[in-house]
Amino acid sequence: MTDARKACNTALNGIRAAVERAIAHLKCWKVLKTGFRRSLEDFPAVLRSVTKLEVFRVYGLY
Repeated sequence: MTDARKACNTALNGIRAAVERAIAHLKCWKVLKTGFRRSLEDFPAVLRSVTKLEVFRVYGLY
């Protein structure tokens, strides 16, 4: 594997880990287990926001 490919995989794995942590936070808050208590139309925006906040918390970037 080339060095560029390895660097790309490393960056992708970091982002993937942040998204997985965001999903874990949603599960911890029981949003996915007990149901989303708002309109389902709002769910994608909430999920995006939580994911972005987690990436910012971990990496300090957007």
